[in-house]
Amino acid sequence: MKRNCVNVLSVINSESNISEQDVNGKPHIVVRGVTPVVDDIVMNRKLYPAAEIEKGYKTLERTPMPLGHPKVNGKHVSARDVQAVNDYHVGAWFQNVVHTNGKVSGDMYVDRRYAEGSENGKTLVNRLDDMAAGKNVEPIHISTGLFYSGITANGESKGKRYNEIAAEQTYDHVAILLNEAGAGTPGEGVGIFVNADGTEQEIETVKLADAADCTKEGLWNQTKFFFTNASSYSFDDIQRAISRTLRAANPTEEYLWPDTVWPDKFIYSTQQKILQQKYLIDDDGVAEFVGEPVEVVRKPTEYEIKTNGEDPMKNIIINALKEAGKPTEGKTDAELLDAYNQLKQPTEPTFNSDTLTAAINAAVLPLKEEIGGLKVQLNASAESEIKTKRDAVKLAMNMSDEEVADLAGKALDKLYANCQSSQGLNTSFQMNANSDQWKGYDMNAGFEETI
Repeated sequence: MKRNCVNVLSVINSESNISEQDVNGKPHIVVRGVTPVVDDIVMNRKLYPAAEIEKGYKTLERTPMPLGHPKVNGKHVSARDVQAVNDYHVGAWFQNVVHTNGKVSGDMYVDRRYAEGSENGKTLVNRLDDMAAGKNVEPIHISTGLFYSGITANGESKGKRYNEIAAEQTYDHVAILLNEAGAGTPGEGVGIFVNADGTEQEIETVKLADAADCTKEGLWNQTKFFFTNASSYSFDDIQRAISRTLRAANPTEEYLWPDTVWPDKFIYSTQQKILQQKYLIDDDGVAEFVGEPVEVVRKPTEYEIKTNGEDPMKNIIINALKEAGKPTEGKTDAELLDAYNQLKQPTEPTFNSDTLTAAINAAVLPLKEEIGGLKVQLNASAESEIKTKRDAVKLAMNMSDEEVADLAGKALDKLYANCQSSQGLNTSFQMNANSDQWKGYDMNAGFEETI
C-alpha cells in the first residue's frame, strides 16, 4: 500500500502556558498544550479517524521539532536525517503526548542553551520569551509531518465530505514555522519528500484550522453551518444540547453552561477563561463543536443617544453628580458613568464616636430603668422581710422596739429561726403574756398540751 506524506499546519497561541523548567540541570522553555491533530477531522477530503489517530499518535513522543521543514539539496527529508539535524535542529522536541477529549496534544521543550548557540535558535527563544511576556501575541505556526496509508471510502464527518481514510498513521517531525505563516498552503500545491532510500514522493499540505471550519468548504456547508441549528429545535433545546456536549468534552470542569448562544456559536466560561465555540446541531438534536474554542474578553456595551447634537443621558448623569457634589470636569464618558453608578449604589451606614455613644445609650437606657425598678422592688421586699422577722422576735422574746431595731443580718436570722422552731406554724397557738408558758390546742389530737 502506498505511503502518503502530509504536513498538517496548526499554531501555538499566545494564550499557551509557557514556562521555564530545568531538565538534566539545564534551563528549558516549555510550551504546554500544542495540538497537532484532532479526531475525525476531514482535510483535503481525507478523513483522519479517531481510531487511526489512537493507533499512531504515540509516534509523536520525543519527535524532533526543527525550525522549518528540513531540506537537503532542495528536497524535503526526514528530520532525523543527519544533515537535517545539523542544519535545522534548534534543541526542540515534542513530549508528553496524550490523546484525550477528541484531540492529540503535547508539550514543546526547547533547550535554551542549545538554542542560543545558533542564530535560528536565538530567534526562537526570543520569540517565545516575548510571547510569555505578552510583548508579541502573534501565534507561532507549526507543521506536523505525517505519513499514512490511504483507503478509498466515501462519507461525511463534522459537516465535511471525504473520499479517503488516512490509516496507519506515523509521525516524522513537528516543524516550527517562525517566519512563514503556514508556508506551503493548500493553494500553493504540494512539495516533494525524499525517503531514506532516495525515492521521491509528493507532500500534501493542509491547515488544521481551515479543515475544522465548515464555513471554508463550499456554499452548502456554509448554509448548513449557519442555518441548520435553528431548523427544528427551540432555543432551550439547543442550549441543553450544547451543555451536554460541553460537559462531555470537559469532564474535569464543573457547572459548564453556555452563557450566550447564537445560531452558529456560543460563549461559555471556565474557571480561568471566557471562550467562544462554533457548533452544529445534527438531525438527532446533538450538538457538535466545530474547531477549537477561542478565548474572548467581555466588553461593556456602549450606548449613545444624541438629539440635536446633545446627549440628554449624559446631561442627566452630569447634573446628578453635581447635585451630589461630585467632580465632573475633565472626566471621560466612562468615568462619568462609573461615578454615576457608584452614586446609585446603596452605601453602608457610618458611625463616629458620638453617634455610636448615642446609639448605645438609646439601647441601654430602657434596660437601666427596668433594672432600677427591680432594685426598688427588691429593697422594699427585703425591708418588709426584716420587719416581719423583728416583729416575730419582739413578740417571742418580749423585747422592746429599741432592742429589736438594732437586730439585722445573721443575728436577726438566728433569733427568728429560734422563734419559728418554738412557735411553729400552727396559728392556733396563743401566748400567755403573764407567764413563760405557751398553750395550744391540737385539733387533731383533741387534747390540751402544755409546753
